[in-house]
Amino acid sequence: MLPARPFYLLRHGESEANAAEICAGGMSDSPLNETGRGQARALAAVVESISEKPEVVFHSSMSRARETAQIVNKALKLEIEEEHHLREHEVGEWEGAPWADVAPRFERKEAPPGGETHSQFAQRIQRVITDIFAREPRLPLLVAHGGVFHALGYLYEYGMSPIQNCHLHYFEPCSDFDPFPWRVWQFDVDESGLTRASAPFCLSQTLSRIA
Repeated sequence: MLPARPFYLLRHGESEANAAEICAGGMSDSPLNETGRGQARALAAVVESISEKPEVVFHSSMSRARETAQIVNKALKLEIEEEHHLREHEVGEWEGAPWADVAPRFERKEAPPGGETHSQFAQRIQRVITDIFAREPRLPLLVAHGGVFHALGYLYEYGMSPIQNCHLHYFEPCSDFDPFPWRVWQFDVDESGLTRASAPFCLSQTLSRIA
């Protein structure tokens, strides 16, 4: 499991593969498209309004995450570091397949031929985030991939909803929740600027719907 530290996690902006609705994992370096760059610029324009700002940026070695981090960091002006092991789930023979065909297999936790099992991927993400926490006392912003969210869910046997492109999330340690040890906040960019609400997959959101 991970140390109960606060951190920000941002999925990259829309990539060419996202727009084409094909699977692009950690072995396919699909770049941002213009929509994705626009999403990153929109976040950069308002990210300084966050009350508790990140203090350092780490990004995946994949170009879609790197460029998203660079655009957003033009506003934050923080130290920025590339971390190869934050890359997306390596999905082997599923790379380039239509997402509609691959998504049900992900939901069933099938192992991609020639790629990482869900357990191997989750363990990789656990190791890299634990390492970042161990060497970096500042509040980090991790710019990575949708799969990283699902890897965290896998570690805690906790379900994650789909993660939209360039939605910033804040993981706030919270001892009230079990099994997931964070309250998760999602930031959205709208006409009024940056809004914060409990993420759809946050346990607090689930409990509020049940109550």
